[in-house]
Amino acid sequence: MRHEANRGVFVAVPNMATIIDIYRVRRMVECGALRQSWPRHAAVAHMREAVEAAKVRREALDWVGVGSANMRFHKAVVDLADSTRLSDFYERIAAELRLGFGLLANPEQLHAPFVELNDNIVKLVEEGRAEDAAREMETYLNLSERTVLKSLERHGE
Repeated sequence: MRHEANRGVFVAVPNMATIIDIYRVRRMVECGALRQSWPRHAAVAHMREAVEAAKVRREALDWVGVGSANMRFHKAVVDLADSTRLSDFYERIAAELRLGFGLLANPEQLHAPFVELNDNIVKLVEEGRAEDAAREMETYLNLSERTVLKSLERHGE
C-alpha cells in the first residue's frame, strides 16, 4: 500500500527497481538461512510438505496452487533462521512479491521450473549440505528474478 497526501491510499504496483530490490533481499535472507540450516530443523519438514503439495498441484495443472505451495516453501526456508523478526520482515517482502507475480500473464511459466529446483534444495538440506543448498537457492533466485523482470518488461513496466 502507498499513501499519497490529499489523494488516498493505493496498491503499490512493483516496477523493475522494486523487483530487483526484493530479490536482493531474498538472496540475503534465504541463502543466509540455508547456510545455517540443519537437516532436523522443523522447517525442513515444512519445506518438504510444500514441495510435495506443489507436485500434486502441478499434476492437476493448478498453477495458482503451485504458486501458493512455492510461497510456503520460501516461508519455511526463512523459518530456518529461527527469527520471528526476520520471518515477519519476510512476510512483507513476500506480499510485495505476490503483487509482482500477479502481473504475470502465464503463471505456469513462472512456477513450473521451480518445483524441481525446490525439491533439489530441500534434498540438499536433508542431506546436511547447507552450503550447496544456499548456492542452489542463489541460482534459483537469479533465474526467478530474470523471469519476473522479463515479464514486467513485456508489460512496459
